[in-house]
Amino acid sequence: MVNRAAPFERPTTLAVETARHLREAIIRGDLRAGERLNEARLTKQLALSRSPVREALRILEAEGLVTVEPHRGAHVRTRSGEDLREIFDVRLMFETHALRHHRDRLTADAVRPLRTAVAEARAALARAADDVEPWHQASLRFHDGLVALAGNRHLQRLYEELKLSLRWFQIAVIGLPEQPPRAQAAHEAILRAIEAGEAGRAADLVADHVTDLKDALLTAMARRAEPGGPA
Repeated sequence: MVNRAAPFERPTTLAVETARHLREAIIRGDLRAGERLNEARLTKQLALSRSPVREALRILEAEGLVTVEPHRGAHVRTRSGEDLREIFDVRLMFETHALRHHRDRLTADAVRPLRTAVAEARAALARAADDVEPWHQASLRFHDGLVALAGNRHLQRLYEELKLSLRWFQIAVIGLPEQPPRAQAAHEAILRAIEAGEAGRAADLVADHVTDLKDALLTAMARRAEPGGPA
């Protein structure tokens, strides 16, 4: 008989772990856009058989991080400006949904995680401006909190899928020196508007903020594409 008090936990397979390892390398930029992912080389580096490596590449292909073509093999997908625009358009819809359509959900308890995230990000930025990772993590919690305000499980699930693509771009944006303090100021303004009961204004501020992030990334991508630009 199945023990109902002990929930089943699905074991992680070698393919899933391999996909996680390669995914993080792609997001960090250790594996660059356009770089070939040679199956034979990966099996040797990771001390695995070809089967989990091949399955891992299929997982990453389904996530949009890798392209697999006959006779050419697997390559890290090249990020385009159009990809960025489409991803950020969807992000904007997710993050403003509650503010525009579920104002009744903006209770003190619901907003508390946003307030905590903003305070933690503020403290992290003041503590070490040259180490943005603690600020970045608190900032991500703020954006997660905006989506969570809707209380919509299906929206949340789709957002979790979108975050894989978002992380790919966010690694680039936090490397721009002016962005953390600029984003922090935007988060503070959004929170003030929500707490003042100005949900419509808060949604407009979120739209401005997401558009600002998108434009900063598009500019950074254009600079990298210029001859002699940063890698």
